[in-house]
Amino acid sequence: MRNKLAIITVGIAAILIIGYFKFFSDFSYLVNTKGNITTANSSGSGGTFKGKKGEKVDFFCNSTVKQGNLAIVLKDSNGKVVKNFEANKDYKEQISLDKDGEYDFSVKYENFVGIFDIKCK
Repeated sequence: MRNKLAIITVGIAAILIIGYFKFFSDFSYLVNTKGNITTANSSGSGGTFKGKKGEKVDFFCNSTVKQGNLAIVLKDSNGKVVKNFEANKDYKEQISLDKDGEYDFSVKYENFVGIFDIKCK
């Protein structure tokens, strides 16, 4: 009886620990920006993050462009464009960073109607 109780206790503890780490890893995005624009609008959003040379960063890009332009861009600390991401598409891409420093990830739109959900981790 004691062995069954010990096994059940260890099993429950393992499930709780795995759930805890899974929860926090899903919400630890470097940058997360989204919008549902229903009338033509121009604006932008994004954020910055620090990266190290050789570090791999996953980008999750999901957007639907009904009207206008949507630009999804990653720049390094010198303002050099590292990557122009595709719009009107749902995909994941991994980028290897070229150098240490701060990176700027921006989503800008002009006369835009549509949806975007962009994350990097």
